[in-house]
Amino acid sequence: MAQIDSSYTHRDGETRGIGYRRWVIAQATLTACLKVKGMRWVVWSCWIYAFLQGIFLFGFGQLMDQDSAVYAFITENLGFFKVIGPMFQGWAEENPRIAIGMTYNLFFYIFTGAIVSSLTLSLVALGMAIPRLITSDLSSRAITIYSSKAVSRFDYCLGKFGGVLLLLTLTWLGPTLVTWMMGNLMAPKISFFWHTAPALLHSVAFVGSGMVILGLMALGVSAMTSSPRTATSIWVGVLLLGVVLSGIGMGSKNYWLQYLSFWFDLELLQRWIFDIGGDFRELDTEFPGITEGGLFQQMKNRLAVTANNVAAAISCLSLLGGAALLTLYKKVKPE
Repeated sequence: MAQIDSSYTHRDGETRGIGYRRWVIAQATLTACLKVKGMRWVVWSCWIYAFLQGIFLFGFGQLMDQDSAVYAFITENLGFFKVIGPMFQGWAEENPRIAIGMTYNLFFYIFTGAIVSSLTLSLVALGMAIPRLITSDLSSRAITIYSSKAVSRFDYCLGKFGGVLLLLTLTWLGPTLVTWMMGNLMAPKISFFWHTAPALLHSVAFVGSGMVILGLMALGVSAMTSSPRTATSIWVGVLLLGVVLSGIGMGSKNYWLQYLSFWFDLELLQRWIFDIGGDFRELDTEFPGITEGGLFQQMKNRLAVTANNVAAAISCLSLLGGAALLTLYKKVKPE
């Protein structure tokens, strides 16, 4: 009698397609990233920051309602608002696109791309996650196991890219969307939704583009080496080099090296999408002198002294993404 049962047993389970395998890789990548020490603190910091932004937008919206407790508190404790408050409300009712729309556009321009923003926190999160993306698989030769499971190199990389996008959704896109929703749900008028819709579209366009570029960069850096420390060092070096090149070129419209900084290229892309320069020109036309002080003046100075060739910036970002894809093609392959 045979000691091994060689009878056939038909599998009645659900058939999983290649899309499910890609999703499993993406989910496993996100899980591995979130297990990195300190990662959850970074993610929570992004959401706390978004919550604070939502509180600010709530306060801004309440300035449009004379019957709100916030408006009463501000006018009672800040004397000059007793005169400015009613004037601002009257002006906002006549010019909602400027008073509400442009304010939100400027706010989300700062929130999604300034130095102290969810973008900076997202770069920190990516730096912490770099060793868990492809580096760890290269060191453990896990790519061989993936290949044995009928997962191609393309599917593997696509799954890893999906994991990076999920992480950036937690740290960048998600907080941005929630901040916009909080500001509008707590606004005194439903008209806030369509007055602030351009700011939302601009934010999604910029953040979405940035997620693709940064995701490819992170995968490319992670695929360069099987050493976690080396991969992290390369990522930090790329960030610092971008800061240095952008800083050196500040004050010159013709200094071409600044285009080699992905920081600067992302900034130009953001300016083009949000059209901050156009907002300033319209404000100067409608209200001469209103942009000649404070934050407005600082931003105008930045626009005036730096290069503004968006085509060159997009080309450099595309080349950067292409270099990352080439690195993946060369480094990620079954043995």
